[in-house]
Amino acid sequence: MARIDTTKAAAKAVAEKLAGRNQNSTSSTNFTSATPTTTPIDSRIPGLLTVTPDLVPGMMPPFQPNQYHISDPLNPPETLPQATQSQLDKGMKIYEGATRSLKLTGAALDLTREKFTVIGKHSKAFGAGIQAATEIEKVKGNYLDYLNQKEVTTQKSVALDVSQVKTSADTNISVYSKDELNQKLLQAQIKAEELRLKTVESQGNLASFKAQLGDYLEVKS
Repeated sequence: MARIDTTKAAAKAVAEKLAGRNQNSTSSTNFTSATPTTTPIDSRIPGLLTVTPDLVPGMMPPFQPNQYHISDPLNPPETLPQATQSQLDKGMKIYEGATRSLKLTGAALDLTREKFTVIGKHSKAFGAGIQAATEIEKVKGNYLDYLNQKEVTTQKSVALDVSQVKTSADTNISVYSKDELNQKLLQAQIKAEELRLKTVESQGNLASFKAQLGDYLEVKS
């Protein structure tokens, strides 16, 4: 009778442990709503879980090795924790399901990690594209500056050609202008000489007239 009671007590203890483990598993699956004691979160980085050595014991399932001490292998003590076959089957199904859940969660986290990696690469590639576009626009600007400067240079070249033609024309005009002035001066000199000769002639004619007039007056008197 004592052995049956001991077995029942051990089975009850194992069942309570399984129930506690099931509750902990449910809490850990939905860690976003868990309390800081069961799922510690770093308040400085929202959403980031944290694990420190002092928190590890509280995250471990209860286990007391001394309850499984065997002093005589041929005569195992009746106080060893016991579980029925149904408890074993039920517990193993729960643990297997929880393990599958953790594997799926881990796979989701692996996928998320890869997603963030690709997001980072995408951002770098996008940034490189923006830098390339910026460099292209710089080259376009430089090319437009070149075309503008080319037009300015062409305009200066045209202005230089016009100035050179004007200088050549002014030089030729100045030669003719000088010649024209020289001709005008020469004509003025000739005209002055003609006037001088006419004056001399007029003076001679006047003197002759006076002489003739004097002779006439003397004869008459």
